[in-house]
Amino acid sequence: MFQSLVQRRRQRWAWMVGLCSALGAAALVAWLWLLRSLNSLPSPRSSEGRDLLYHYNRTSHDLWLILLGLAVVGLLWFSRRDPQQQPTGKPWHRQLLSFAREHPIVLLLFIAYTVAMVNGTHWLFPELVGWYDGIIDHKLLDNFSVRYEFISETMLRNDYRFFPLAHQDLHVLSWFTAYVKVWMLVSAAELLAIVVLAHRLIRRLSPGPPAKALLLLISLLLLSAPSTGFAFFQLIYAERMLTLCLMAFSVCYFDALQSGDRRSQALTLIWALIGLFFKEIAVLLFVTPALVTLIAGAAGRIEGRPALTLAALQRPTRMAWIGRWLRSYQLELWISSLLVVVVLAYVYLSYLPSLYHGKTAYSSNDIYQLSSDPRLWIPLAYLGIRISTLLRHGGSIQLLDGLSSGAVLYAGALYVLVGYEGSSYMALPVQLVAVLDLAFAWTAWIAPRLSRRLGSAGATALVGVVGCAGFIAVEHQVDDNFLERVVNLKTKQASWLQTVERIETITRDTRRSGRDVNVIFTKSWFRRNRHLDRFHYDRLVYLDPDTRRYSVVDGINKGSDYQPKAGDLLINIDKGGLGFLGDTLNDYEEVYRYSDRVRNGRIYRFRASPAAE
Repeated sequence: MFQSLVQRRRQRWAWMVGLCSALGAAALVAWLWLLRSLNSLPSPRSSEGRDLLYHYNRTSHDLWLILLGLAVVGLLWFSRRDPQQQPTGKPWHRQLLSFAREHPIVLLLFIAYTVAMVNGTHWLFPELVGWYDGIIDHKLLDNFSVRYEFISETMLRNDYRFFPLAHQDLHVLSWFTAYVKVWMLVSAAELLAIVVLAHRLIRRLSPGPPAKALLLLISLLLLSAPSTGFAFFQLIYAERMLTLCLMAFSVCYFDALQSGDRRSQALTLIWALIGLFFKEIAVLLFVTPALVTLIAGAAGRIEGRPALTLAALQRPTRMAWIGRWLRSYQLELWISSLLVVVVLAYVYLSYLPSLYHGKTAYSSNDIYQLSSDPRLWIPLAYLGIRISTLLRHGGSIQLLDGLSSGAVLYAGALYVLVGYEGSSYMALPVQLVAVLDLAFAWTAWIAPRLSRRLGSAGATALVGVVGCAGFIAVEHQVDDNFLERVVNLKTKQASWLQTVERIETITRDTRRSGRDVNVIFTKSWFRRNRHLDRFHYDRLVYLDPDTRRYSVVDGINKGSDYQPKAGDLLINIDKGGLGFLGDTLNDYEEVYRYSDRVRNGRIYRFRASPAAE
């Protein structure tokens, strides 16, 4: 029976290795063929080349989505409960009521935070301006249809980037409601779920009883992070869903490590499989904990797991050790194999079409630039303390060690690819793990010693809250802190919305007066097919910032050059970059300015020059 078990596990891995090898060989053949055929294929800039790229991307991503869906369904089927097992736990509404009774301060904090997120929120975000245009077309009767705007940003770009599931949560939400404030409520629920899962993980990791007010401390630390304000007060960043998947993966992985039941193992793989497709380097966050577990187990640093020793590899005991090793580390092996899955998916979905397209890889001018914050050094400090403790006193590796290692590698990958900025939305997974490290250090190392000295758990909790508030106050002494990020974002939202409303008023009143309405715009998130066509105009004119050429893009004499006339409107909704006009801007009279604090939010009216008069 034992050898039969080993044989079945070998067959599973042989099947997996064979499939990946076949796909890898096919990818290699496709790459070699593409290199030799680039000159014979139609130019990617031609209509035939664009059609070829479009159909390849759509077909390859459709097949990938089908395979991903089948994998998730298969894992859910594998995780099905024993029919004789009775469901345990309270119904969800009773759990919510219990949560409100046990954590009233946290609940009030989240209500206030959600109000701040929703207040003033609208669809006038960068990127969302383009995505949202298609949602309100067709009189909102095209529910449950694929929206080109969402998939073109992720699945149809050919610049070697890879995040096919990014923004698809908004894509699905758009099928049910066009109200962006509802989308923001869902985003707030995601943030609450992240905090609750983080609290659950730290409680289970802590060797003793959890510290009092632990949930409040985690909430304050995470909600005040600059990257949280950047990511969750907007709707356009995939890091929101990535951090949710990471926390769900962590909790399920810990359950699997403790119980070994197949339901926890399957859910762990599901969250990892979904999460790693939200960002190119997300695989580091999910695979690193498994690799750390494998390495630590081989070194004998995990209690109850087989270590790699010379005695174990001796011929009489080799088969027994291999069987035990496969049983003990099967989940880690499956998680680690996801690295191969990501590489193969990247080759087929991004690398091959990008190679044909010939576009340079997406990069940033901030590459190899480091703008760190205190939260970047917390995982490094935590790992330093843990390594020192393990070397001096021994002990077992735990899940948080792997998560911290993954966060450090993730930060390093950001530094290499686009530069690391601590206040950016891209740093959110790193700052989440930093909060986990601080919470664990407090509940496992600091709070127990402090409680013995103070003699009261309540006093210890008060010290923790005051210390947390002090840490947040210190963070807000530097630029690009949480409050500054949110205020700037809300100001931008208000300026865009009020400027659009003022343009609508001016164009409507001008048309009612019987005069021509000619609207001039320059480089902007707003274009003819992005909401400007909803204004009341006779001509929509584009001003090229490079050539200073005026051309009619919609309306009377479409496609012809244009010369501004007295009364024409020059609008600046979002960019604030009219400096290229130089002295020519003096020919325009400013008729609206949102605020002196921002460069955007301006409306000008052309007036005839003195020479012309």
